[in-house]
Amino acid sequence: MDRQEIKDTIKKTLKDMMNKNDLVINDDDLFYEDLGADSIVIVQAFLTCQEKFDVLLADELNLMEPVSVNILTDLICKKLEERAS
Repeated sequence: MDRQEIKDTIKKTLKDMMNKNDLVINDDDLFYEDLGADSIVIVQAFLTCQEKFDVLLADELNLMEPVSVNILTDLICKKLEERAS
């Protein structure tokens, strides 16, 4: 799976969880600050990505730090690379 597919999956997951299919999500939009996602949606997004990409993200989840599509994509790519090596 390439970076763009991961980004598209994250964006679709956020839209579904927030029930906002018409929401425009840019790669650098912060989930809480820019998109208005609450902590429950952010945790659900991390958990969904864990399942979809078969990676462990629990150790990386810090609700005090801003997270964007790019940040989460980088994290998932890093975990996939670690698993492949």
